[in-house]
Amino acid sequence: MTIIQPLYPIHQIEEIKRFYTREQTAGPEISAREIRMGETRMLWYSYLAEKEYHMPMQLRGERVEMHFKLHGRSGVSYEGEQFVMHSNEQSLFYQHDLEGEFILFPDVESSFFEVEFSRSVFESLVTEECPFLQQFSQQLQTARNHLWPGHSMAITPKMHMIISEMGNTPYTGQMKRLFLEAKLIELFLLQASGFDQYTPHITDLRSADIERLHAARQYLEQHFTDDCSIISLAGQVGINQKKLKQGFKALFGHTVFGYLSHIRMEKARQLLLDEKKTVGEVSELVGYQHPQHFAAAFKRKYNILPGSLKN
Repeated sequence: MTIIQPLYPIHQIEEIKRFYTREQTAGPEISAREIRMGETRMLWYSYLAEKEYHMPMQLRGERVEMHFKLHGRSGVSYEGEQFVMHSNEQSLFYQHDLEGEFILFPDVESSFFEVEFSRSVFESLVTEECPFLQQFSQQLQTARNHLWPGHSMAITPKMHMIISEMGNTPYTGQMKRLFLEAKLIELFLLQASGFDQYTPHITDLRSADIERLHAARQYLEQHFTDDCSIISLAGQVGINQKKLKQGFKALFGHTVFGYLSHIRMEKARQLLLDEKKTVGEVSELVGYQHPQHFAAAFKRKYNILPGSLKN
């Protein structure tokens, strides 16, 4: 019995890993991983830019893109508009035969995950129970080259978990296809329902306040191993404590300490998986004095003990 109509033929799944040199990109070195399943692509990109780059962009054809900026800051510019996304932000885009440029900002390691699928796949997922998707689809009935909701939203902890699971699944073959399809749909539903329920909460923040809140988040990303307090962070970026606490939550979807914990756990997971560090070493590197406290925090976030990743 078929529960859902497959998004792509069962036999079509392909995984590609690439490394682009400076000569190839005319910019920084870029590591890329791609999984193709018919009309759908999942892509992971990471790079470190030592200066600001403006790189030519040519997008041929028609697609809908779920974009998740995991770390750093980057942007695109086309048709007289510029879109910049910061760490822990996500949004939905429609693009059709666009030319412009990618903007890579310097000094901070940058990475993102995105899912690209055809317009026909997107339309098959539109449902009347989600006014946001219906409105997005209706806007596409008018010929255009690009469309987005007009704002980004925070990547929720659940979204981070799904993206991590998709990138580290132990399944192979058709089991992997089934797993990725299920997670892709779950991620799409989370994104769509988030935009559907969105209500602005930052109208009382001045542009200067928003800049200071972004500075606070960047400071946490660069000093996540340090002891931090609301008082010290507010003083560091020049904002009062109440506005820091309330504005940070409204703008980024995390409390200050919730975001700090998220950064530490993501870095810890990367050290355990990619650099094969011991649990004790990782605990110290991400700012914990006691490995047992680190292990408890890691289990709360990922529902697995850190030592299990090394087995």
